Amino acid sequence: MLIQNGNIQLKMIDTTLKSADIPSPLWDIYKDVYFAPCSATHHYLNGAIISLWNPNGKSLNNHQNSFFAKKNISLISRQQISINYLYGGNENMSYREFSISINTSLANAQKIAQRCRQNAFYYLSEGQITLYNSMKLTQYCRLNAHFLSRLCRTSIPKSNAAISKPTFLK
Repeated sequence: MLIQNGNIQLKMIDTTLKSADIPSPLWDIYKDVYFAPCSATHHYLNGAIISLWNPNGKSLNNHQNSFFAKKNISLISRQQISINYLYGGNENMSYREFSISINTSLANAQKIAQRCRQNAFYYLSEGQITLYNSMKLTQYCRLNAHFLSRLCRTSIPKSNAAISKPTFLK
């Protein structure tokens, strides 16, 4: 993702980054995350938050993202892990991705993030947020924020910059 004129846009991540650091501009955007939970907030204070949309940083349309999310939810459900749902995005949620929160180990969270083809994921301990590179756990950043301070305080807008339009509508 990139911020241009106050709007967030996705940036394609080259597959050569599989073992490399996530570039600083993209990493900085990931660090400025906010959340809109679908359940009581105490469900989200420990474990991983992993996006289920836009694999490898590629913007998909609503149908493609829905298919990708359902497929991954089905695979994760087989692990007998309780799944809670939320959106992760920018502060006003004009860019947001459908995500899951699961209480699991860091190692398992990394495997799931890789399976979901995500560049990065968040790991929480007692509400403290750490951002990790999915391919390289040595690239991480403890955010100077508690989960509760990163909750979306506004209504979620109808439009969503995270969803590409189908090619026949472009």
